[in-house]
Amino acid sequence: MRGREMAHPGRHHDRVVEVVGRAIVTGRYREGESVSPERLAEEFGVSRPVIREAFRALQGKGLLVARPKVGTRVSDPRTWNYLDPQVITWRLESDRRTEQVDELYSVRLAVEPVAARMAALRSKPADVAQLTHAIDTMYAALDQRDLHTFVSADVEFHVALLDLSGSKMFECLSSVIATAVRTRETLVFPVVEAMRRGLALHRQLVQDIMTGAPELETTSRRLIVDAHEEANRALGVWGSGTDTQVPSEL
Repeated sequence: MRGREMAHPGRHHDRVVEVVGRAIVTGRYREGESVSPERLAEEFGVSRPVIREAFRALQGKGLLVARPKVGTRVSDPRTWNYLDPQVITWRLESDRRTEQVDELYSVRLAVEPVAARMAALRSKPADVAQLTHAIDTMYAALDQRDLHTFVSADVEFHVALLDLSGSKMFECLSSVIATAVRTRETLVFPVVEAMRRGLALHRQLVQDIMTGAPELETTSRRLIVDAHEEANRALGVWGSGTDTQVPSEL
């Protein structure tokens, strides 16, 4: 192994996975196209073992398939792992962006209202404190125009909600839900009033969980639908409302 690879083997592997994976998902590499390890080793200036390790990672995502006497080729998109956070991120950078956003919010609508109901049945006040802390952090970040902290706290809220449901299968979807929530930072031009409305719904959802309110799932769905509409506006279907858009960090 080359000297710099010995010092940072993971860094080179990750770079190959990132570049080649994005190229596949965004369509630069087509289904069935041969992917030459020799050529990539030369292009990236890395050894064959690094390329092989990267190929194994991409095969695990369903993006590549290796067959004897055929070599390594781009897989049929039907075999891709669409729940893989990197695959989701790469699709958000492709011409399937709108489709990916819609699918992410469909997953959220299917999972989060049920998770909220399950959380209401089993959570104690100390458990719900995680959600309240995340909301408080979001309010403070909004006042400071700190989008990164706001989104990180939003991710914390929704991942904690899945954890509080007690469902191991829902917990396995945490990375998908987190990626969906992070689209606010990568796709959405933030609007302060919309974000304040969203925070009010977050607070209402926590209250509904604590009291077991019948409208709990409706509150959760409203929160997700509003976020989806905000994402769609960011993708080009801007509304004509009077919300104040905030440039820079937030």
